Amino acid sequence: MTIVACSTPPGTSGVAVVRISGKDAIKNISSFIKDSAFNEKTPLSKVCFLVDKDGEVFDEAIVTSYVSPNSYTGENLVEISCHGNPKIVSKIIDLSIDAGSRLAEAGEFTKTAFLNGKLDLSEAEAVASIIHSLSLTGVKAGVKNLRGGLSKEIYSIKSSLISVVASLEFDLDISEEDLQPNLLKNSEKTILQTIKKLDDCILSFEETKMFQSGASVVILGPPNAGKSTLFNHLVNKNQSIVTDVEGTTRDVIEKNIYINGLPILLKDTAGIRASNDGVEKIGVERSFVEAKNADLVIILNDRDLSFGDIKHIHVFNKSDVKRPDKKYDISISAKTGNNVKELKEVIYNSLINYKGQTDTLLISKRQYNAIKGALKHVKNAHSLLLTEDSIELLVEDINRSISFLDSITEKTTKDDVLDAVFSSFCVGK
Repeated sequence: MTIVACSTPPGTSGVAVVRISGKDAIKNISSFIKDSAFNEKTPLSKVCFLVDKDGEVFDEAIVTSYVSPNSYTGENLVEISCHGNPKIVSKIIDLSIDAGSRLAEAGEFTKTAFLNGKLDLSEAEAVASIIHSLSLTGVKAGVKNLRGGLSKEIYSIKSSLISVVASLEFDLDISEEDLQPNLLKNSEKTILQTIKKLDDCILSFEETKMFQSGASVVILGPPNAGKSTLFNHLVNKNQSIVTDVEGTTRDVIEKNIYINGLPILLKDTAGIRASNDGVEKIGVERSFVEAKNADLVIILNDRDLSFGDIKHIHVFNKSDVKRPDKKYDISISAKTGNNVKELKEVIYNSLINYKGQTDTLLISKRQYNAIKGALKHVKNAHSLLLTEDSIELLVEDINRSISFLDSITEKTTKDDVLDAVFSSFCVGK
């Protein structure tokens, strides 16, 4: 079935792109391109006049055809770069539908590319990551995966595990006793290397995710600690109302900022104190809710307040007029700006503090869960290996780990295991 959709955002623009994909895509456009020179054998890019059913020209556009399988979707594909008037875009889509196509569903072009083997799942997810990432670092991670970065790493890990399975199954099914010396020792070495790689993925995911969708940072503290002043300084705008009256801030105020390229949703909250004012009490409750859901909490002028497992830093404010009576992570003056630049570095390093290096960049929760499942079974396999309890169960755990990794790339087949078994044989055997 031929599908059609506008690939650029809705609204008025200088240029819009309408994409048509399917076996009959090139044939489809011939009904509304004047003097069409397109065919299904030769790709072509040409300036063309678009005409309606009465033969009246309604736009001049650049039309580019791609012949299967050399296209994004792997099918015949046409891209029409027209003027970005919504009425022109709508007219092209209507004419294409009249010629036999249908409106594409969300993500259907990329889904078609996946089904036709042009992309694997990790590369398909990378497309969405590139489109929706809130930072350039996140975009770069998506591009790396689109170019096969994640797939190559996962294939490498799977290849190592398949070799272990092949050696163990060979030992179980074919070899005689002591035919493979150091089998368990070599298997353990590979498994430990795999655990390290998967652990690195897990540890780095939360921070990679922040570059994709941003981090939530909440400013918390007692009334008149200078929360709103610090908020305004960090967002570089008088967003929050600042007065000497305690309890001025009643609701959560939010603003998007960037620190060293990291997208952050910064939140100013109501002052933490006991109050008989119903509205203020609601504001205080919301402050704690926001803090508990934050990636980082900046606690101003209250060294005794903490949040357990939630990342937090204790900041002493108003260093221009007094000194702290307890030890804080950093002292600043939100009013004068003293040490606020240094505070930004503390915020960044508190959020992005993983120093491990891995080329396996996970960009979705689905990928994270797959790696987590794979890691669990590899660790189980390692435990069985240490106790030499059951080689059969060890192999089963490794196979389960591989199956989790299969959800990121292509499925491992029995042939992959057989290839690993016999690849070590000499040519004459």
